[in-house]
Amino acid sequence: WIITKISSLLPPSKLVYSDMMISDSQKKGLRELLLNDKNLTVLLQLAKGATKNMCKTEDPEEALRLITTHIPDIYVLLSKRAIKKELLFTYLSNRRADAATDFSKADLIAKVIQYWKQEHKSSIELSGDQTSSSLHIQSEEDYPIHTIARKFGEWFFERFNADALSLVDLWADAALHLTIIASDGINEWECTTAAEVLSALTSAKQQFDFYFNPNLTHAGIQGRMDSYGHFLVICCGTLHSRDSCVGIFECAFGLFRDPLADNNWKPKKVKCFLKSEAQPPELHYLCSSETLQTALELSVPSDDLN
Repeated sequence: WIITKISSLLPPSKLVYSDMMISDSQKKGLRELLLNDKNLTVLLQLAKGATKNMCKTEDPEEALRLITTHIPDIYVLLSKRAIKKELLFTYLSNRRADAATDFSKADLIAKVIQYWKQEHKSSIELSGDQTSSSLHIQSEEDYPIHTIARKFGEWFFERFNADALSLVDLWADAALHLTIIASDGINEWECTTAAEVLSALTSAKQQFDFYFNPNLTHAGIQGRMDSYGHFLVICCGTLHSRDSCVGIFECAFGLFRDPLADNNWKPKKVKCFLKSEAQPPELHYLCSSETLQTALELSVPSDDLN
């Protein structure tokens, strides 16, 4: 499989998520989620981050107004690092919503939003076109290929950030193409063994003190099937160093099942693109990716992956 870099970027409007305003029912849900003693610190932290430290309010109502004004996308808001998946899980459990088997943050975000939609149906007012588009994307994001992609992305980056990724997590003949674009130029690496892949990824992460923050919503990670029937996971996110966002990353993983490891999916081919930016986006989207546009055009099967 080959992923070609292109210079032109697609506008965020190509993706419904980036244009969806937070609805009244979602605002009511956010009030339930965050306006309480236990999560007040999270609310104030979100308000501080949303205004880039310009507004340091201690008023919960003002904080809620600020975050819904400056982060007008519910998926982006709930994906913030300040909102831990434990917080979402507890919220759903306290309302007896089904979250028992969904430990992926992306899954929990979808559950929370769906819960709010069901609880406050009368508050949701969408035009016919918006409704059709939203339902189409909501049904597509539940395809098995996307569900597996999200679970893989969360698993991989949690282990990678914790320096817990090991050789057994990769195929022995795993291959990597790594590109790093920084102020001093472009550097590229090619690796053809699991040991080399692990060493190159770990060295790059440690050299620049990177923390990888993947966009685990459907807007930032998806699955595809290439022309050979191989399963690809394409994802993107932001790079952080010492609490500052310093750039973006884009990755593509070619996954194959390992019959000697409970038939789990393991990376055999990895393509990783890291780019430093003076003013990186708050959240990186696949629709704005530089290296994943060709992969986005590949097929998306709706049935289970065999």
